Amino acid sequence: MGHVDTHHNRLDDRLIERCEDLPDEPDPGAYVVIDTMHFSNTVIELLANGATSVHVPDERGQEFDYRASNRGTLIAGGKTDDYEPEAGYDFFNSPSYVQGMDVDGRPVSMTSTNGGRTVSTLRERGGDTVDVYVGAPLNARAIGTYLREHEQPVFLVSAGDEGEIAIEDHVGATLISRYLDGIAPTETEIALYRDQLETANGPEYAQKNETRRRDVWNYAMNVNGRNVVPRLSDDTLVRTDPRHRSRRHARQPAD
Repeated sequence: MGHVDTHHNRLDDRLIERCEDLPDEPDPGAYVVIDTMHFSNTVIELLANGATSVHVPDERGQEFDYRASNRGTLIAGGKTDDYEPEAGYDFFNSPSYVQGMDVDGRPVSMTSTNGGRTVSTLRERGGDTVDVYVGAPLNARAIGTYLREHEQPVFLVSAGDEGEIAIEDHVGATLISRYLDGIAPTETEIALYRDQLETANGPEYAQKNETRRRDVWNYAMNVNGRNVVPRLSDDTLVRTDPRHRSRRHARQPAD
């Protein structure tokens, strides 16, 4: 439940460590999918910048079918070695890359190996009693506070990395759980979490490319930088946060 106990962090009760650990028949409740690098943050930024929805297909390649039946849809796929979208796609899984796109008022279709797959798995296995959200350190306070006001069990699903535990996802789960229980982290704690996020994928990961540097420094490490709460409605993620602001009023993470 949301606010039963304000003095105990119930992370251990809520955490599902990988997509592969999801039960075949999920219990009723809210499931927050956490894929910090970079599905969650890309979804959050798309909606923050005005995308009407983010369709999550079951498999890569189905974005083209969705675009064919939904005019104006922008679609995401893989990236090239130069950090550009693969042929036929408009963008790839990167919160910083989408800043250069005009998504305002347009639908989007994208998935990913970890976060997108976790959303699809929950959609397939869950019924009407399962609500699916997308979270990360970037919207930890917003989604934790939002779900704290709802009388339903909350499960925090770290998407993981192709079957392995992902530290950055567990950091997101830890932060969200703190806000769920009304135990806001201190600035010192947030600074420590930011340090963990910077090197979660290895000490050189952020130096691979300027795009990835921005993805890590400006978004993965930007704890509580957005108030966006994405929620799955049918097969698309939409904004459900109560103080939905338009793109021109949304605070952009610093460069």
